[in-house]
Amino acid sequence: METIETEIKNKNALSILRGLEKAKIIKLIKPKTKEKNTPVRHKGAITRERAVELIKKIEQSREEWEERTI
Repeated sequence: METIETEIKNKNALSILRGLEKAKIIKLIKPKTKEKNTPVRHKGAITRERAVELIKKIEQSREEWEERTI
């Protein structure tokens, strides 16, 4: 058995490969990501507006902590 890496150019190629896998001719292996926590992986997790809102709240919280005299 041999493992090779391929680049799929379109959906038709993927469906052909899935058919070969269904016929037990090949086995499709999902690629392992080298970096598990890349920013691209989390892209779109929250909206831009929500991100701006969270940044403002964090800045406000930091200012409140700086004002504290404990």
